[in-house]
Amino acid sequence: MSSTFAWTVSFAAVTLCLSTPLRSRGAPQDPLWRQAVAVASTNNHWVAGLVVTRSEVMLKGEGGVHELWQRSTLGDKGGVVTRTVKVLENGKDVTEQQKSKATEKRDTKTKKTSSGGNPFDAKVQEQITVKATGISKVIAATNCVGYEFDLRSTNGPRMRGVAWLEKEKGWPVEIENMTLDPLPEKHLKQMVITTRYEMTPAGAWTVKEMITTGTVSMFFIKADTRSVTTFSEYWKRPRTLRKSTE
Repeated sequence: MSSTFAWTVSFAAVTLCLSTPLRSRGAPQDPLWRQAVAVASTNNHWVAGLVVTRSEVMLKGEGGVHELWQRSTLGDKGGVVTRTVKVLENGKDVTEQQKSKATEKRDTKTKKTSSGGNPFDAKVQEQITVKATGISKVIAATNCVGYEFDLRSTNGPRMRGVAWLEKEKGWPVEIENMTLDPLPEKHLKQMVITTRYEMTPAGAWTVKEMITTGTVSMFFIKADTRSVTTFSEYWKRPRTLRKSTE
């Protein structure tokens, strides 16, 4: 099962690096979509204080579960500091071992993390194609309308999926079945991402959960994977801060 855990960790890492800043070329004109972009733009200073990723791999009827707990705080020098606080493998605490490995690799590779691909980012609007589906549905007691989107990039993967917007004010409720082309990791053969958002009682729009399912293949062996990342305990950060990790 050790090799499957390697896949799981890799799969979780891919889940946390999906949003690469993109350049743009032709903004959509749909008014409700513009409202969604405005909501995202006015809420991009919120930081998830706790991010928990639970990844599972199923191979020949056997499963392995990897959990990664990370906390983000405001650092002494004004930066956003992310710390790994817990790592579990099949319920066993391996936090110290994983921290040691991360320390060894810190100087050789910088990993970007985020809460998933964001078609509502104002920076990508001139590169995205948006089409109203005319379909409505209720998500988490919210009346929503669906939009198909196709986001192309010269320096990142092509992202396609369906975005569900609150039908009156346009705040994004869910991105359903988003795919990436090409896939971000060579062992991935299939990957589908669903991202869920929420509006907090204080009026902040935040990412609540991201679910990634897929298939990985290594040495002619295939396994099904599922990763669920939850984001909570949000706090506001100053507008211009550097990021660091521990």
